[in-house]
Amino acid sequence: MAKTKFDIKTEATRPLYAGVGVTDLAVEAVRDYVADVQKAFADVQKSVTKIDFQPVALREVIEARVAELQADAQALVTEGVETVAGTYADLAKRGEVLVTRIRKQESTKATVKSAKTTSAKAKTTKTQAKKTTKTAAKKTTAGAKSTAKKAAATAKKSSAPSSAKATATAAKTTASNATTAVAAAAEKVGD
Repeated sequence: MAKTKFDIKTEATRPLYAGVGVTDLAVEAVRDYVADVQKAFADVQKSVTKIDFQPVALREVIEARVAELQADAQALVTEGVETVAGTYADLAKRGEVLVTRIRKQESTKATVKSAKTTSAKAKTTKTQAKKTTKTAAKKTTAGAKSTAKKAAATAKKSSAPSSAKATATAAKTTASNATTAVAAAAEKVGD
């Protein structure tokens, strides 16, 4: 077997040469890449010189695009306004239908009728109370104690207490009918 000679100088410089070789390979790759980019750039320059950069033609293209964008924006605004108006109209119609349904229900009609009756009875009670008060006042001012007693008896006998009682009963009926109408109307909301 032959002995290989170990040269320290050769072995010590080998890593240095390897590093230089890697650097040389990297530089070669970068030069090739730069050359390719320069060639591509030259091709782009040639094609750019063929483009017409006349201000008139460029301005016309820009104006056409601006007009197109303005038309699109106007269409969007118009569509939005129509949508809002349509939604408003739909909501108004829906509300009108609901109110009409509530007004036509029997409980609402009964409440309106009871309220009119209560109002009429309250006016009657007020009128009778005024008359009774005037009569009692006239009789009291007439002077005699016995006349005052008669006036009080007349006031007790008059129809004012029964009218007040009828007004109170009518008011209770109206309140009951109103409660029923509100409950029925609440059921219709959201239908």
